[in-house]
Amino acid sequence: RQAAAQKNARKTATKATARRTVSKTRKPARKVAAAAQQRLETMTKNTFKGFDAIPAFAPFQNIMTEANERGQDLVKKSQKVAGELADLARANVEAVVEAGRVASEGARSIGQDVVAKQRDSFEQAADAIRSLAEAKSPTEYLQLQGDFARASFDRMVAESSKLTESLVKLAGEAFQPLSNRATANAERFNTLVA
Repeated sequence: RQAAAQKNARKTATKATARRTVSKTRKPARKVAAAAQQRLETMTKNTFKGFDAIPAFAPFQNIMTEANERGQDLVKKSQKVAGELADLARANVEAVVEAGRVASEGARSIGQDVVAKQRDSFEQAADAIRSLAEAKSPTEYLQLQGDFARASFDRMVAESSKLTESLVKLAGEAFQPLSNRATANAERFNTLVA
């Protein structure tokens, strides 16, 4: 009996030791599991918080936010400048069209004047040929021919002078819309650059 009692005592002692060992190992395992769960929750919460959860990334986030705002401002300014440049281009085309219209009308008017003067010159030449044909003597013929040559030369000088004045005036009038646009463009560019 004694042997059986000793055997039972040993079993009981072994079981108690085993229980103590298990409870000792279970407590740290529970602590480890609880710590792991806490880390998991912390990481999950931080993941959804973004860069704010990590203090080292706060300056980086500020830099990115400022860069985004500057980029948006730059895009708005670029769109405004592009719109103004489109307006300038449209106004420039209108100025070129206006200059072309003025030059065309002026050239047509000058051309009509030249044709009218040429018609008058042909009529005067026809009259001079008639009068030369009616000359009674060679002296009268030479006299009429000299008068006709002098009148033709004077008329040519006067008409050339008038034609030159008309062309210079036309060039000035045709260039005026372009000059006005150049001045307006310079002022607009100065405001865009400033």
